[in-house]
Amino acid sequence: MPPLAAVTGSARHRIELGPVLVAGHRVALRTTRLSDFEAWRAIRLRDRELIEPYWTSSALSWEQRHSRPWWIREFLRQRRARAAGRAVQLSVLVDGALAGQCALAPIDPRNHSAELGIWLDSRRAGHGVGTVAGALTTDFGFHELGLHRITAPVCVGNYPARGASVRGGMSLEATMIRAMSVGGQPRDHELWAVTADKAPTGGYVTALIASGVATERISAESTSGLTRLAERWRTVRAAAPISVLTVAARYYLGAPLRHGTGNALPLPDALYTHDTGNHPISLRKHQSRIRSRRDASIRYEVTAARHPLGNLILDTDGAHPRLTLELTPDPADTKAAATALQLLIDYTRDELRLDRVEACLDPAATHLPAIAEAAGLHREGVLTGARIGPDGRFHNVELWAAI
Repeated sequence: MPPLAAVTGSARHRIELGPVLVAGHRVALRTTRLSDFEAWRAIRLRDRELIEPYWTSSALSWEQRHSRPWWIREFLRQRRARAAGRAVQLSVLVDGALAGQCALAPIDPRNHSAELGIWLDSRRAGHGVGTVAGALTTDFGFHELGLHRITAPVCVGNYPARGASVRGGMSLEATMIRAMSVGGQPRDHELWAVTADKAPTGGYVTALIASGVATERISAESTSGLTRLAERWRTVRAAAPISVLTVAARYYLGAPLRHGTGNALPLPDALYTHDTGNHPISLRKHQSRIRSRRDASIRYEVTAARHPLGNLILDTDGAHPRLTLELTPDPADTKAAATALQLLIDYTRDELRLDRVEACLDPAATHLPAIAEAAGLHREGVLTGARIGPDGRFHNVELWAAI
């Protein structure tokens, strides 16, 4: 079994982290609420020039992406993901006022990993608030959710985010080419990461207090039942219940259709080509009798001149399709295996118009890099503790990509 517990239902409950005293201000995190909309929108519109160049591209305008209906739909989507243990969305509060957001999303329960994202009101930047908010979230991920690995993709050129990753104790593992579309175009991203075994004793917040970045942990103010009830009523009123009901009805009525389509790609049942010796090479989709609706992986059985070479597994659940190579180690089959791999990659590029396909290779499978390189993939780095092996231990993987 893995050394840490799997992600549990703690991700589904109301979360309150802190407060911690930073430069004389109380910094705390809590689960994002519908009533955060007005403050969230005001900050995001004011800081558009700072945020948009590094934010995920969209066909919607910045104003449309910060409308109340958009906020409600995103809140419902995040709540669904939190209930499934696949995301945690938190609001950053400074002296009780909204000052940004932190998220662990997506969470990969199978490999005990998550991606950390954070944005902050520019008026609060540079005072240690973001560093402490990231530390609170990281400690929560490692200690409460049982994560082993937390990553942060940073757009090349985003120096404030790069500095935050360094201050958060992360290490640079790879530079991913055309990894994400931000600001309207595909951009290269650095991948920063930290694993639980590298965390300081007592956690990151304790280390920040010892270093002087934060002053101390302080007790959360206790409130009476009547006060909490009044706060909930104000939250309901601020959330505009009529708008919530309207958008929620549309969202949940469309949920079964969205759930059925998922991230499925229109991949063919079979692909065919010939090697340089005119020998036939085929990829045939493995049709499982039992297929989960959540299973986004597709397995192709590879043969060359009717000789089995193994499998290529394409996982479409993520920002980019990710390949797993289960191919024969026989050196005599390297060219044929590379031809089969290139055939599948060419299809995703030419027919599906995908910018990037990734492959995670087991460093112990020393024959796979030659196949990947011959198929046109490029090695981008080593991901520390990114996969749980059959032995129940966390193993490193090499990140390769075709672009």
